[in-house]
Amino acid sequence: MIAIDGKIIYLPTPMNRWTSYESPNAVDWLDIDFGKAVAIGRVELHVYDDRGGVQAPTEIKLQSFEADQWKDIADQQATPAEPAGGTMNTIRFPKLATAKLRILFTNKEKARSGVTEVEVWEE
Repeated sequence: MIAIDGKIIYLPTPMNRWTSYESPNAVDWLDIDFGKAVAIGRVELHVYDDRGGVQAPTEIKLQSFEADQWKDIADQQATPAEPAGGTMNTIRFPKLATAKLRILFTNKEKARSGVTEVEVWEE
């Protein structure tokens, strides 16, 4: 499925989305490989929620790939404070350079997580 194509669609069955539907995990992730180190300081996640098997997660955390391992990005500030479906969720943090970004989704009970678009910005 596609999560980065410039299309933001919250309809019940969009063709452009990433979900962890049917995953057995309590926490799922989506990673982005930029191919080289880039400066980032804000991630906008357009959270998909079909009000059934895919719902807004209870928590979203970001990690960067440093020294061959994933590390939590420091000082993440999320708006809204708790993830919300069918809308943009913004996470800001002090600017850093990384070649890879991982988005961790803590799934809500038996539902799984999804996004219809991911935007990564320097500022």
